[in-house]
Amino acid sequence: MAGSGYVTYAYAICSGDDIDVSGVTVTVRYDETTGPTTVGAPQKTTVGCEQGDGTLISGGAGISGGDITASAFNAPGAQGDHLNGSYPSDSSGNPLTTSPAYWTSTTHTGGNGSTSATRSHVWALCMTGN
Repeated sequence: MAGSGYVTYAYAICSGDDIDVSGVTVTVRYDETTGPTTVGAPQKTTVGCEQGDGTLISGGAGISGGDITASAFNAPGAQGDHLNGSYPSDSSGNPLTTSPAYWTSTTHTGGNGSTSATRSHVWALCMTGN
């Protein structure tokens, strides 16, 4: 969508020489929900850092045509399937800019609906330590 104003960001967490990361633990939390399969309101999927995981430092989201933990990433079930949002949130999926502990994906299907294989995915990246 050239000129539409949409922007995609990707981040890397890196270390360098002489930086002590021995006390740092990074945990990834993941959740997946079935759908959306019918045309309607966006679907939210939320996952968060659990007790002992530390602080939420990032997250990610996607929509696909199947369970990505058991097989390769497949295209969503229909052309109208879209990832509409990926953002830090509270446990109900409401956007937060201060001290979030959860990450939410917002997905939507349009047109004639989608297949039962469609899945919404979300990841939370949590860190403890130095």
